[in-house]
Amino acid sequence: MALKELIRYERGLETRAYQLRGAPGGAELWRVTENPGEPSKSIKEADVASLEETLELLEEIGRSLITAGWSQVR
Repeated sequence: MALKELIRYERGLETRAYQLRGAPGGAELWRVTENPGEPSKSIKEADVASLEETLELLEEIGRSLITAGWSQVR
């Protein structure tokens, strides 16, 4: 299944997008990092089994990124 972007953060020129891909028994949460002039990097962050688990994980990631100086892109 194709990736579905859930949320995006930026700091300077760097962007991080968090995407969800369906998988047997649940889904996978992926982080895609983009920097101008460089290839995108994708890392599987977690296997998730429910919407609640996904939302909790995204909230935790968001709090951590904002603390580290990232801004959520609307």
